[in-house]
Amino acid sequence: MSDTRELVWEVGCEELPAWACNQIAQQLPRLVEAALAEARLAPADASAPEVLVGPRRFAVRTSVLPATAQESGVTQGPPLAIAFKDGAWTKAGEGFARKMGVPADELVQEDGFVKARFERPSQPFAHVWPAVAEGLLSGLNFAKPMRWGSSPHRFVRPLRWVTTLLGEEPMEYEVWGLPSSATTRTHRFLGAEREAVVPSAAAYTATLESHHVIVDQHERRARIERELDTAAAAFGGEWYDPAGVLDEVVHLVEFPTVITGHFDEQYLDLPDRVLVTSMQSHQRYFPVRSGQQLAPAFLAVMNADPAALGTILPGYELVLQGRLDDAVFSFGRDRERGLDDMATEHSLGAVVFHARAGSLAQRRDRITAVAREIAHLLGVDEAQACTAARLAKADQVSYVVQEFAELEGFAGSLYARAAGHPEPVAVAIDQQFLPRGENSPLPAPGVPAVLALADKFELLATMFSIGEQPTGSRDPHALRRAAIGIMRIIVELDLPLDISPVTERAFDVLEQQGFARGDRMELHRFLADRVEKRLTDGGVRIDAVRAARAAQLPRLQHLEDLARALDGAVRAGDERFLAVATATKRCANIVAKAGATRGEIDPAHFAADTERALHEQLESARGAVRTAVEERRFDNAVAAAAALGPAVDAFFDRETGVMVMAEDEQLRRNRLALVSSVLECVAPLGDMSELQIG
Repeated sequence: MSDTRELVWEVGCEELPAWACNQIAQQLPRLVEAALAEARLAPADASAPEVLVGPRRFAVRTSVLPATAQESGVTQGPPLAIAFKDGAWTKAGEGFARKMGVPADELVQEDGFVKARFERPSQPFAHVWPAVAEGLLSGLNFAKPMRWGSSPHRFVRPLRWVTTLLGEEPMEYEVWGLPSSATTRTHRFLGAEREAVVPSAAAYTATLESHHVIVDQHERRARIERELDTAAAAFGGEWYDPAGVLDEVVHLVEFPTVITGHFDEQYLDLPDRVLVTSMQSHQRYFPVRSGQQLAPAFLAVMNADPAALGTILPGYELVLQGRLDDAVFSFGRDRERGLDDMATEHSLGAVVFHARAGSLAQRRDRITAVAREIAHLLGVDEAQACTAARLAKADQVSYVVQEFAELEGFAGSLYARAAGHPEPVAVAIDQQFLPRGENSPLPAPGVPAVLALADKFELLATMFSIGEQPTGSRDPHALRRAAIGIMRIIVELDLPLDISPVTERAFDVLEQQGFARGDRMELHRFLADRVEKRLTDGGVRIDAVRAARAAQLPRLQHLEDLARALDGAVRAGDERFLAVATATKRCANIVAKAGATRGEIDPAHFAADTERALHEQLESARGAVRTAVEERRFDNAVAAAAALGPAVDAFFDRETGVMVMAEDEQLRRNRLALVSSVLECVAPLGDMSELQIG
């Protein structure tokens, strides 16, 4: 085999948004690995390709073969009966021949299949790579692709140049109308020259760095963090990034430099979160703190010559001062007005929540009704829960939230405390959106958890009522996130909350307001889907989850616990339980075929010992299963059902068992009643027929 060569492939473009850089970094390694393998250009011991991404370019650096490996072999096609009929090739046979690039007459008939022998000669890298490069560009998927100029292709931003080197050899070809060469482009502002020639693949990153471009996103991040550490240490403190803007900043600059700015200490009178949001929400600055105190300073990352610091820094400071002045003004006006005034019908009634779901005032009333129901069911202070719900959306009409949308909820909590409302009310207003995802913190137990649940239940009920359910990947109202939030709060806080009365109350209020009433069961299935994903992601068998779902337990944590119990029994290979689960399928088929309903069992008409044994076991198991399920002892419930195993096995055994569909009508009815009783006994555990046993 020939020695490997280092490949560098760079695609230059107009400034990429940070989210697009992240998508390229996630998608391209897999695409490159698959494309090189398919093109027979990947070395046998190939390591993962390195993908470098920046705001104006992305590149691949990897080892490749200088020519494709020669191959020969046999490929199996369709069955002979399909490909060759009546002495002639069918369309299936001819299609297989075309796919393999051979005449149909050269196909081989062997072992009942059609096969094709193939020879794939070695080809130089330069002959194969252009098609691979085009496939890589086409394979990248973006949420918002675009066309530019007369190009028929779609990409997230217009492409401007292509650079390709195989070792020291520049590759000249064309992809998407752009000629490839050894020439790349330098930093838009700092480069002394607009272009630079890369002498070899090995010199790629060094060449760009000499022209003020750090193409490796990991190196850019490390450099930014080092400079942030140094700058923060000058204040005897540390920088921090509560909004996570560093992930974006890394993809906003090609040659990062950290600068230190200052602001007047009078702004420290603002709440810390307001100050930090002012720095991070638009400017992407990093606050500095010494101990628990904010310093009157900020750190920013610029993409310019440090020599221009004297010109640039005043602009950075002036922009932040304007933002802080706005915050001081807005915060003061809101405190004067007060949260209770913001929550009035006059204020919230003038804001449309959704064209088909009314105003914010109507949503406030729905959330309040649901919060009262949840508080009642959980034994939480109803008055505080209703107060928190009434005030929860009031800060949406505040000056601060109109200026800084990220402060919604937090601003309301500040105003609630200023108005003298109880601390649980203020905390609930602040935490109403928690959890924000699968790894986000949960709201505190009590009133905060009640409000967070009410907010999410109301949103789901409203959107399901007006036909705005998620479809495929489309979820504009983040309903999946809301459902995950409900699931996490109930399950992880182990709240004794039945979801049926809560969803019923949400739909009742919608109907009272004159809106359509949604389907409660559809909403429950949607919530159960989130539990199913949580469990299967955690390694629980999907058949166990779906079996448990059929039990229609009113509490989400009960569904989790039952699914885990069923999963454990199947994985442990409990023969008695597996016998019951297998027999359940047979019982269901018999009952369905006979069209039988639950009848009375008459022991006087038993004709075999196996009938008597099954009946005796059912008498004890039925109550044990039901009681264990009601008491949330699902492992015990599974064990109680498993106790039926030997009796069920004997009942259906060919030698010791009986014929259920006996000719004698009384025997048949009695045995069908026994079979129905087996189903009834295990019904609290869900649908055992879902379990895949074998």
